[in-house]
Amino acid sequence: MPMRSWHDLLLRPSRPVFTCPGARVPILLTLPIALFLALLLLAPPAWAQAVQTIPPAESAEVLGQLVHVEDEGKNQEVGRIAEILVNAEGQPVAVVLDVGGFLGVGNRKVAVAWSALRFQKTKDKLDITLAVPANTVRAAPDYKGPGKPVQAVGP
Repeated sequence: MPMRSWHDLLLRPSRPVFTCPGARVPILLTLPIALFLALLLLAPPAWAQAVQTIPPAESAEVLGQLVHVEDEGKNQEVGRIAEILVNAEGQPVAVVLDVGGFLGVGNRKVAVAWSALRFQKTKDKLDITLAVPANTVRAAPDYKGPGKPVQAVGP
């Protein structure tokens, strides 16, 4: 019997091959394809972007920092970072800003999405800019505290 390649064995076997009714592909080919598709479906999802993390030492540097927004070319102060909200994996998802008021009187807390913050570190300070208009932040609902639903303002 002459030697046959694997391609010939799969596509032109020497003995009869069972095929699915109405199908032209032998079952010998459908099994590997089905296994491949099953493995593909069981694979973990791919993430579209890298997640930005803050090391614990740097999170203390972010707390209490002023957050600015650029309105019509002017650098306007929006508030100070009071808290950092993280997900179950410890990744930052939002910050809580102390907004409005004067010397702590009349201020309120607002959650802002982490993705709306832009960090620029110089040799002696950290500048934090917000990618959301100041009016949007001021009109945002109050942050109610831990354990309550959070509505974070974002881009």
